[in-house]
Amino acid sequence: MTEEHIQLLRNLEDRIAQLKSLYESEKFKNQVLQEELDRQKKELMYDHKKMLELQTKYDNLVTIGLLSVTEDERKNAKQRLSKMVREIDKCLALLNQ
Repeated sequence: MTEEHIQLLRNLEDRIAQLKSLYESEKFKNQVLQEELDRQKKELMYDHKKMLELQTKYDNLVTIGLLSVTEDERKNAKQRLSKMVREIDKCLALLNQ
């Protein structure tokens, strides 16, 4: 082999080593990004599941509220609240004296 061939082989070996190094670097970056993606997917799935649970609870509360509260119960609740407000007003008036 001539000196020129030896130099070409060394250059080729150097380039192959550089490519291998770049490949390993990119492979590592890809792995890190894949792990981050997996983590984000799990977090999104958890949040979505939580949202569905809360939506179900909300729907149940709305349904219970609509079914259990009659007009008379609403009037009674409003009257009780008004009475409490009047009592609080009386207490405040007594405290201000």
